[in-house]
Amino acid sequence: MVTINNPTEEFLKKARAFLRINIDDGVINTEIKTLIGACKRDLIRNGITSKMANSEEDGLIVTAVLLYLKAEFGLDNKNYEKYRNSYETLRTELALTDDYISEADENVE
Repeated sequence: MVTINNPTEEFLKKARAFLRINIDDGVINTEIKTLIGACKRDLIRNGITSKMANSEEDGLIVTAVLLYLKAEFGLDNKNYEKYRNSYETLRTELALTDDYISEADENVE
């Protein structure tokens, strides 16, 4: 079974800032957390390892999650296509990169 980690409070704060949301609202946070989980599942479904998809330190994964949020958050998003296309392009590039699709053996000398 694939594990999807909940975002840390720090990452949730970063996501709200990226979405230009200045309040810490439970309903908004729930929507953001749900979308982050959906993005991680989509990355994994497209070949990204769960370890990488759950990373909050990898710049490309963070960017992918934030682009996904920009596309999917809220209703009547006039920039949906722009952000969704950017997300899908990045997701495809990640899926073609060995570092994101295979678990590195840390015990190799």
